[in-house]
Amino acid sequence: MTINEDRFRAHFDTLTRAGATDDGGLNRPTFSDAHLEARRQFRALIEEAGFEARTDGAGNLSAFFDCGVPGAQTLLFGSHLDSVPHGGRFDGTLGVAVAFEALQTIRDAAVPLAVNLEVIDFTDEEGSWVALMGSRATAGMLRPQNLDNPRGRGEAFHQALAHAGLTTDGILAAARPPETLAGYLELHIEQGSRLETSQTDLGIVTGMVGIWMYHVTFQGRADHAGTTSMHSRLDAAQGAAAFTLAARRVAMEQFPACVANTGKMVVAPGAFNIVPETVVVHLELRGQQQPMMERLEAALSDEATKAAEAFGLTVDFHFLEAVYPTAMDERMQRALEDGAEGLGLSHRRLPSLAGHDAQSMARLCPAGMVFVPSVGGFSHSSREFTAWADCVNGANTMLRAVLKLARRGG
Repeated sequence: MTINEDRFRAHFDTLTRAGATDDGGLNRPTFSDAHLEARRQFRALIEEAGFEARTDGAGNLSAFFDCGVPGAQTLLFGSHLDSVPHGGRFDGTLGVAVAFEALQTIRDAAVPLAVNLEVIDFTDEEGSWVALMGSRATAGMLRPQNLDNPRGRGEAFHQALAHAGLTTDGILAAARPPETLAGYLELHIEQGSRLETSQTDLGIVTGMVGIWMYHVTFQGRADHAGTTSMHSRLDAAQGAAAFTLAARRVAMEQFPACVANTGKMVVAPGAFNIVPETVVVHLELRGQQQPMMERLEAALSDEATKAAEAFGLTVDFHFLEAVYPTAMDERMQRALEDGAEGLGLSHRRLPSLAGHDAQSMARLCPAGMVFVPSVGGFSHSSREFTAWADCVNGANTMLRAVLKLARRGG
């Protein structure tokens, strides 16, 4: 049994239409008009195919297929339709399209199943508001404080929720009982070059990196940029810049297995002719071992203090949230490997260096993940690309893994 390649391609093209950019990328942050339009298109595909469309309190949208066995568990598989600002077409959306095609192929073949099947599009995997929000809500990992002031934009978040017809109470009530789930599978592009470099068809994910997020706020004094001497100004941007360079140095020299990223700086007042009074640095740390990450956090907190003192500033090193390192289930890994071997595809086990919804779901039920190659390793940009033959290979591997896990007597 293999997927219908023409149908798969048509649905992928449909699901990458909303938010498409002129350079071939995709721009649909969570709850933007483009994101909500993509979800409307997915719902239309679900209903046209004759599946039950479901939406929970976190906005997670799914296609449900009842196996006909009373009290049966549900096997979830899917990914997400949201994107980073000005991202690529394959990140997340390919996983949804693959799962939906596998579901249709199984239904059309009238395979007797022991579990229900559900293809899911999780809300805000990319963390426009709350990292992995939909899958963390499903796994019961969110608390009210996670939704109070997400990414420092509390009022905007509540406006976005209202625009999407959601509430914080609904998000917190979206948790599923673990006993109702047989597991979760996800296909994703690698977003790196390990598979391409080693000329390997597929990557079987062994576990996922932990992600820690912070706001590092340097506070100085606003002054006239022309009349204040270089020696007397308290320039918050100088402290932020010194800290950014220190973060790179410390990560490279002392923590080579980790990464530190300063992806955004917010400068206030933010004018040509005013000495910066406040700079908020958005800091993200990633690593596979929590004790090492705790040491890296402490080292960078010290560097922030040193940078502030060097320029006469104060600093607040504020922890926002974390997604902790997570291992994938051995049985799920073997199911994906068996699927690849049945197709004659090469594969290797490797850790994910990015966070994914499977990371949340592993806290709730057995979870597994498979990577397809990313050309050049590019992702989170319009350059993101995966050869269509690799997409098809991934889809057929997912199909075989789902069949192995879901078939009655399988």
